[in-house]
Amino acid sequence: MDTRSNENIKALEPVFRFWGFSRITHHDMVGPGCVINSENLSTSYPHYGTLRFARDVSELICPEAHGPCQARQSWLYIDPSIQPEGQPLAWLEMSNHCRYPIITRTSDNDYHFWFDVDRTIRFVLNEEHLRHTAPLYVRLGINPHHLPRRMRDLAFHGMHTLRRLSHSNGSIGKGLATVDLWRGLIRHIVELRSDTKATPCWPDGKQYACTASHDLDTVDCFIKPKYLNQFRTIDDEMGMRTAWMVVTRNIKPGRLALDDLHAYGHEIGFHGTAHDHRLAFASPIVMARRVAEVKELISCYQTDGFRSPAYLRSLRLFRALDGVLAYDMSMHDAIEGVCRPSPANEGCGTCYPFFIRGTNLLEIPTTVPEDWQFDLMGIRDCNTILSVQKEKLARIKQRGGIANVLTHTEPAPSTKPYMVEAYRQLMAYMASDEQAWFATPGEINRWWRVRIKSIDRLWEQGIAYPPVSASVRDIFPATKRRTTVLQ
Repeated sequence: MDTRSNENIKALEPVFRFWGFSRITHHDMVGPGCVINSENLSTSYPHYGTLRFARDVSELICPEAHGPCQARQSWLYIDPSIQPEGQPLAWLEMSNHCRYPIITRTSDNDYHFWFDVDRTIRFVLNEEHLRHTAPLYVRLGINPHHLPRRMRDLAFHGMHTLRRLSHSNGSIGKGLATVDLWRGLIRHIVELRSDTKATPCWPDGKQYACTASHDLDTVDCFIKPKYLNQFRTIDDEMGMRTAWMVVTRNIKPGRLALDDLHAYGHEIGFHGTAHDHRLAFASPIVMARRVAEVKELISCYQTDGFRSPAYLRSLRLFRALDGVLAYDMSMHDAIEGVCRPSPANEGCGTCYPFFIRGTNLLEIPTTVPEDWQFDLMGIRDCNTILSVQKEKLARIKQRGGIANVLTHTEPAPSTKPYMVEAYRQLMAYMASDEQAWFATPGEINRWWRVRIKSIDRLWEQGIAYPPVSASVRDIFPATKRRTTVLQ
């Protein structure tokens, strides 16, 4: 490949900045031996297919990508008119049976990427392969929580069955996070071929981050506090503070419980004004009025986070939240064939935080398989649930991302005994891992912004300031611990 033709080439700059490599490292690595310049892919457009990898490259990529694999997020910006050179290490097999090499290695042991990595990452992060449209029941004005539980469960299970028949056999925790795949591979190549190391992602030298949140969908969790308290008791026993996402319509009946949670260091987040699944698709006027209701939570509990009901989301909703709240948890890293009722085969492709397009809203993806997923798949055994969650946790740890756990403090399915026990054992498992930084979502949001500022300084001035390697105690003040549980 030709050497760098100019100093202003931007290929792979976002990936290098993400890992905290310096501008000098980017200058030395990008060009011959690392990437085909994006200017050579000006006519590229997204292609979809099956990813396959040569055996001798398996040690360079994430374990879940070893050997032939298929991921519904295998979208790559490529230009088929370009003829890749070198030993093929990875291919994209498209629906027309065309096999296009996307990574090759030369005789000089240089790695070449024959697709536009930056555009591909943006495409997946922003879920451009999905159409976020209102489900039929929303368009008909039906609030699912007003339906009898049996009817609602039957409808959602029927929806899931149709999706499995038309799209996938269904899976839990098996989706391939392609953004992490490409970023991780590039990091490995850079560290393999130079003396530089990526900037640490988490404080105190921790390998990965863990956080947990509880969605308070209906007033039932306040009227029947046993639903809420059984999860809170587990959190307190493990010495962990978590986030509790509340619907503003239920603030009044839940005031006592919410005040007590906040007093002992737990976070209170915004889960919409009503769990009717309409917020993401409301008119601009209605959406603005609904979003304004979060001000009461901000005033009382310093709320700075959001998760949309049923994960239903739109860019218009994110823009309405921008400047009001700081972070969102409405996306998954990767889900294939198991959805309720959010878009099938959704996913942002990463277990790391990132800023949602055109906003200052930080996305903290939900990454650990959840109660409703197991319920839809008919898995009702604690050991099986825990095994699947631990397997996903191991992959997140290997990548160094965020294990974001979610439960629903409602009569079903979270509060079923096997679900509660699985949550207890999962929290104990994470609490015992010395390589895990357990933090609230708000703390992760604040830390990640500090890290980004430090990397910006590293990129511009060549020197990072200390917080990237500081102790978490230097960033966040100590908080009170809970010693009693509301009855």
